[in-house]
Amino acid sequence: MMLKLLAVAASILLVTFTAGCLQQAHTSPTLANSAATSTLKVTAPAVVSRSQFATFTCQLNATRGQGLDNKEISWAIDDVNKGTSQTVWGFGTFNLTVDQTQGLSIGKHVLTASFAGDYDYDAAKATTTFQVQTAPTATPTPSASTAPASAASIALSVPSTASRDSYLTGTYAGMGRNQNLYVLVKPAGNNTWTVQDAPITYLNGTYSVHVHFNSQGNADLAAIITASTLNPGSTTNSLPKTLAVSRVSTTVK
Repeated sequence: MMLKLLAVAASILLVTFTAGCLQQAHTSPTLANSAATSTLKVTAPAVVSRSQFATFTCQLNATRGQGLDNKEISWAIDDVNKGTSQTVWGFGTFNLTVDQTQGLSIGKHVLTASFAGDYDYDAAKATTTFQVQTAPTATPTPSASTAPASAASIALSVPSTASRDSYLTGTYAGMGRNQNLYVLVKPAGNNTWTVQDAPITYLNGTYSVHVHFNSQGNADLAAIITASTLNPGSTTNSLPKTLAVSRVSTTVK
């Protein structure tokens, strides 16, 4: 009799345990990877000379706008792979050497920047076009009585709308010893320029800078190369004497 009772009790426990497991298996949520959406923008100079190097830039952001750091960008021209680069604060750069630009045919070309995606972010791709032109004709050497023009040049890439705190990139060339690169901003219609944090420059002729806008609305920016020394955070009512300047505008939101 005792053995029968023990057998019945064991059967009840087994049925209860099995039902509990089945219930748990039925109610446990299914895990799934939900990668966030990423956005990619690419910028190229409108015209590239076959006798000069060219720099292309891209911006990889998450859906909410923050830049994605240390992500690999693949670059292609006319669907031919040209190499990869890593993003810094969401910005990536790609440079064509003089030999590489000389290898491109005259006319229109398509530049593609691609992010393959990873566990956290979806893949993204962006394209743009640029024109390749023949090498410009060399200009005569100026006479000894004529002061040579500055060889410095600079460009700043700015979106049509920007946040109060933005990371911007640009390119420069011909900056000599004892010369400095700065980015200044001011509200449109205002005469007071504010010097931004010192840009981080690279040997390949690109730079990035953190820009803070004091107010919303239309704003003017100036990227300059100058022999003057400016202090980040300081203000001035006029730009110093420049060797090269790039002035652009944006709307701050």
